Amino acid sequence: MPEPTRDPVHSPFTGVAFPLTAARTSPRPGLRSWAIVAAAALVGAVTLGAQAPATEAEIPLPSGAQRQPQLEPRPGGSEGGDTRSIRVYRWAAPTEPVLRFYLLRLSANRDVALDTASLASLRPGQTSPISYHLAFHSFEDQCADSAGGASTGGAAPKACKVRRRAKDKQRALGGRLGLEPGLWVERATFTWFSRDTGGELIRWRLELRDSGLSNNWQHYTPSTQLTIERVLVKASAP
Repeated sequence: MPEPTRDPVHSPFTGVAFPLTAARTSPRPGLRSWAIVAAAALVGAVTLGAQAPATEAEIPLPSGAQRQPQLEPRPGGSEGGDTRSIRVYRWAAPTEPVLRFYLLRLSANRDVALDTASLASLRPGQTSPISYHLAFHSFEDQCADSAGGASTGGAAPKACKVRRRAKDKQRALGGRLGLEPGLWVERATFTWFSRDTGGELIRWRLELRDSGLSNNWQHYTPSTQLTIERVLVKASAP
């Protein structure tokens, strides 16, 4: 399913998109009512953001988010030798209410290219604008074999024995309120930069990932994984 080029519904008061339509299939009453209550609880408790967070303590967390230290790698190097730290949380809710929470709390713009040339002018305590990107669930059958379709030594590809069916995935997600009918968020990523009090440049990435779909796509349990990544960006050698 192609990603839409427009926002669903735009609020003139907040500048944030609020979808008003329900899922195309008839949602399960319990799940839909629960999702509405969860979204109202999140949105009702927030205040609009201004400057992007400059420290991890300034990054808001949804009420009820549970830390998942077993999913966090040890602090250390990342690509290019930059120092990285990661915090992982789980929230027992669909991704859409959590996305709305962060759209209200962070002054983010969708798919805006960050001007990396201007980062050198950031002063300690200052931050860049925030850009966010959305990826939506697609609906194509997939091979669920561990090496499905793979071939070795020039042999013909192996026939797939176990498939994940798009119709099962759509049915499992059908009781969940999407951004638009049939449009469910699989992943949302917020990215920005800041400069700390010591003058070091920090890259921040906040990712929301839908983690509630079973491996066989036949069942869905409301669950969102929230990952906060902080990377100390080392200057390139001249």
